[in-house]
Amino acid sequence: MINLVFDASAIIAFMTEMDDGEFLHALSLRGYLLIVTEGVVTEVKKEPGLSRLRLAIKEKWIIVQATSRSEYELFKNHFPMLDYAEVEVIQKGLEYKSSQIEYICVLDEGPGRKIANQLCLNKIGTEGLLNRLNHIGVLDASLKEKLLNKLRQSSFRCLKA
Repeated sequence: MINLVFDASAIIAFMTEMDDGEFLHALSLRGYLLIVTEGVVTEVKKEPGLSRLRLAIKEKWIIVQATSRSEYELFKNHFPMLDYAEVEVIQKGLEYKSSQIEYICVLDEGPGRKIANQLCLNKIGTEGLLNRLNHIGVLDASLKEKLLNKLRQSSFRCLKA
């Protein structure tokens, strides 16, 4: 099982911009554990993404995990350019890495990806997640391209493999 720790941008991309979250749900059905932090839940404000996220949490195919507030403060002081949810995602990545639990941090924003690189964390972005969905047979190449084009035409900002 791979723990996928999501930042808000990927949740917003899948649940608001591209589809209703069905592809994320497909990941959970294939043995991936989808995780968001409390900060991510508060960052997802746009509908219909917020309602879809809340439903996924209620149905338990997305799990909310807490992070340490004291560790957050220390980490945030070292990396003030990161937003609250990015710090929490990186905290979870470090926690899983130190516990030797298989994980991937799902981050799109440049500063969060840069820090994840510096800390040697496993990471992927929304585009990379679409590639993974294609690789495991959840969506074909033409649908993947259609979804990428939909994202490019939306207000969504970041796409990284």
